[in-house]
Order: sequence, then structure tokens, then C-alpha cells
Amino acid sequence: MKIKQRVWTIDRLVEERNRINLNPIWQRGVAWKTPRQVLLIDSILRGMDIPKIYLRTLTPDGAYSYEAVDGQQRLRSICAFNDNKLSLSFPEQLDPIDGKDVQGLTFQSLPEHLKERFKNFRIVVAEIDDANNEEITNLFSRLQMGVALNTAEIRNAEGGPLGRLIDVMATTHTFFVKGRIPEGRFKRQDYLAHAFAMAAYRGRQDIKAQDLILLIKNHRTSPAESLLKLSAEVGKALNVLARVNEFLDFSITQKWIFLDLCWLIMQHQEAGSTVDPKKLAVAYDAFEQRRLEFNRKPDNLISGVRRVPALDRHLYNYIIAFRVQGGLRDNLRIRNKALHAFCQDITR
Repeated sequence: MKIKQRVWTIDRLVEERNRINLNPIWQRGVAWKTPRQVLLIDSILRGMDIPKIYLRTLTPDGAYSYEAVDGQQRLRSICAFNDNKLSLSFPEQLDPIDGKDVQGLTFQSLPEHLKERFKNFRIVVAEIDDANNEEITNLFSRLQMGVALNTAEIRNAEGGPLGRLIDVMATTHTFFVKGRIPEGRFKRQDYLAHAFAMAAYRGRQDIKAQDLILLIKNHRTSPAESLLKLSAEVGKALNVLARVNEFLDFSITQKWIFLDLCWLIMQHQEAGSTVDPKKLAVAYDAFEQRRLEFNRKPDNLISGVRRVPALDRHLYNYIIAFRVQGGLRDNLRIRNKALHAFCQDITR
């Protein structure tokens, strides 16, 4: 991998934008809120320094000449302002620039000298040549460590065949398309990665953030048949859960509830049973109503009673395991055991 430091003007960045892929697999999509975009433009207009942008050069015969490795949010903000799709509207009054009030102005309404300053602003661009995907994703992860990326975004940067399978299913499966789980910042991919981990590990180990990264890495060289089998198992369970979610008015939005139900369905399917979505929805809804009733004071389930009913003990254990370290193996098993107790008659 070779990195050459260049200096580009914003004018050049805008001219080249259609040749820059802003959505390679490791990127997160649009993430910056308007105030952060405004502050970037305000900094540029004041002549302040901004971080460099990393662009990977691509082969000349492709659709793009570059792809954004780091700086995608800055590029999007700059282009939006240039196209008058972003105004300098900030919650607090911006200080004047060169004695001019810029609050609420678009690029088109700027004084001419500020337009020129914006277009001619110089940005350091690190052009990356001769880099393979592993080097690029590693660089991206290093650049973002400890900054704005969450663990799902870092994990997505690992890519690989399993990562791509997860991404495709998270963006196309009816459970996510029709459901209420937000698609921003790879949240759907995060939920689904946990489900793949349950299918792969069968509850035999933790599935915390680092465990999921290892899952993606360890399947880089797995045979296609193995990956497709894993994907089919998760997809089959998700098909049932999509119907359950419809019966529940699309109320499944919490990650651990999503995962617990996925695993419950996978276990029944592995045993050769066919889960009835309506029966599971009814059983889970009754469980969830009782969980919410005692969620704040679970001790009420087991205190003052000489002999605690089995279901109340299971519910107490579920609530406690739900609260702490949801991805720990022991807590996954405790919650699974409780759901089996509450959702017994759910097959056809």
C-alpha cells in the first residue's frame, strides 16, 4: 500500500465527486447531523484547518476512479453546501465572518468573496495506491478507532464473505424492511450478526463485540456451502420472526429480544418442528406483558412467597439476565430457558 499526500481544492473535490464512491462496504452511509455539517462549512469559511481525506485510487476501467476510505461525511457536507442543499443554520447564532452575518445562508447567497474562499479552500487528500481490501479495511478501522464508529460499523469494515451475507440479508429481508428497527449506523446488521453468531456457536460461547468480529474474520476462508448453510438457517428463522412481528404490530425492536426469539425459533427448527407464528406471537406477548409488569421490581416475583411458582422464577431470572451483559453465554442460556418455559405450545 502506497499513500501520496496531495492538495485538492474544494472546487476539484466537487468536480470529481461523481467519480468518488462514497458507499464502499466499510462506510456507514449518511451519519452527520445538520449542526455538525454546518460547523464544518463554517470552519472552512473561516480558513481553519480540517482533517485530511483518504481516497483509494481504483482501476481506470471501473465506474469510479476513487472510493472514500475516510472523510465521507466531510465530502457529503461539502457537496451538500455547494449544491445549496445545506444552509448555515445553527442552533446558536454563528459569529459574523469578515463582518458579514452568515447565519442561515446557503452557498448561493454568500458574498462573492466567501464563495471564492470556499471553492479555493485547500484540503489535504491522501491518495492510496496498490492496496488490497484487507489493507484498506484495516486502515479504515485504525483511522476510526476511538472516534465516531460504533462496534457494528467497525465490524462491518472487516467485510469478508460472511459480512457481505449479513449486509445483504439486513438490507433486503422482509423482517427488517417492514419492521421498525432503524437502518442507520448498521444497526440491522448488528442485530443480524448476533443471530448468525447464535447459529454458529449454538449458545456455547459469548457473543460480545469482539466475538462477533472474530466470527467475521474466521469465516473469511470458509467454504461457500458452510456459509450458505448458516445463512439458510438464520433466514429460515427470520422468515418466521417476520410473521410473528406482524402479529405483534412490529413491536420487536430491542436487540436481545430479537436475538432470544431468533434462537428459540432456530432450536425448534433444528429439532424438526414447525413454529406457528401466531402461537408464538400470542405466547410471547403474554410473556412480554408480564415482564414489563415486573421489570422495574423483579424481586416482587420471588419475595414474600414460600414457594415461588416455576414461571415466576424463570421470569425473574430472565429480567436479571436481560439487564446485565446480554451477550454472555450464561445469560443467553438463562433467557433461552425462560422463553422455552413460557412458550411451550408454539408448534404446528
